[in-house]
Amino acid sequence: MRKLLNLTLAALAALTVPAFAAPYGGCPVFNQGAQYYRSALSPQEVKDLLHMREEEKLARDVYLTLSSVYPIPVFRNIARAEQRHMDAVGTLLKRYGIKDPVAETGDRVGVFKDLELQKLYTELVNRGKRSLIDALKVGATVEDLDIKDLEEALSRTNRPDIKFVYSNLMKGSRNHMRAFVRTLRRFGSDYSPHYISRAEFNRILSTPHEVGPARTGLRRVELRGEVLAVYKRSGLGRTSVKWWVVELQTPQGRFSVFVSPSWLHPRLSLSPGDTVELEAFSPPYFGSSRFVACKLKNLTSGAVYDFSSWRKVCGRL
Repeated sequence: MRKLLNLTLAALAALTVPAFAAPYGGCPVFNQGAQYYRSALSPQEVKDLLHMREEEKLARDVYLTLSSVYPIPVFRNIARAEQRHMDAVGTLLKRYGIKDPVAETGDRVGVFKDLELQKLYTELVNRGKRSLIDALKVGATVEDLDIKDLEEALSRTNRPDIKFVYSNLMKGSRNHMRAFVRTLRRFGSDYSPHYISRAEFNRILSTPHEVGPARTGLRRVELRGEVLAVYKRSGLGRTSVKWWVVELQTPQGRFSVFVSPSWLHPRLSLSPGDTVELEAFSPPYFGSSRFVACKLKNLTSGAVYDFSSWRKVCGRL
């Protein structure tokens, strides 16, 4: 689970691109920076982000509180995962310039700006303190609610970065549901869903633990064309890291391809006029003309750069 959420956060960080004046024009998403994101959300999307930020906090706080009563791994481990869920939604709030309700309440355990969640926290904790079985059922209930709310929020947005986060949080919640129900059954008990359908509940339990980030929004392409320019620039994830970028003219149009961080390849065997073939992918918000290379072959010089083993996402496209 830690690997899944770390991959989610890393992928999300890679989508956070500062404003810059790109050579040869460029995608308006890149050029307008964070203001583009802030201006694009609907009131419902903002409402959903705020709710999911505190609902993930609800899960974390309930599990932290119950872990102090029942010191078994399932509560402690999933509480840590819920912190990463919170962080993922918090990254979106920061990106879109939305005031964070968790920051407003000082991120205190059991304290919420949303009064309905405040009431629910108290009810769930009181119920969970009755017995270990009740506590495990509370855990399953929280994940049951979380899956339902994430599904609804996912249906109300077309934003690739938000869909990416919601899809991965839902995958994590399904794993948490499996963990709580599996533990309940070890103690001779079980759980019946209150929010998702019985059919969906059965599908979750009949499928194995899920790993890896969701592929939502990733687009794979194969390109062949002439190199127009090769230069270094920042802007993919950490702004302190310089990347080699190739401007490529193909029969389909002109494209910018992020090939490699310069620390990995201080020099590239690429020059204007060379003919290259490449496999690449386009993360959410890269637009239609920018890609990250998985494999590049210079047909002029014979040089080959293969990032498939280092860039794990390439193998999942």
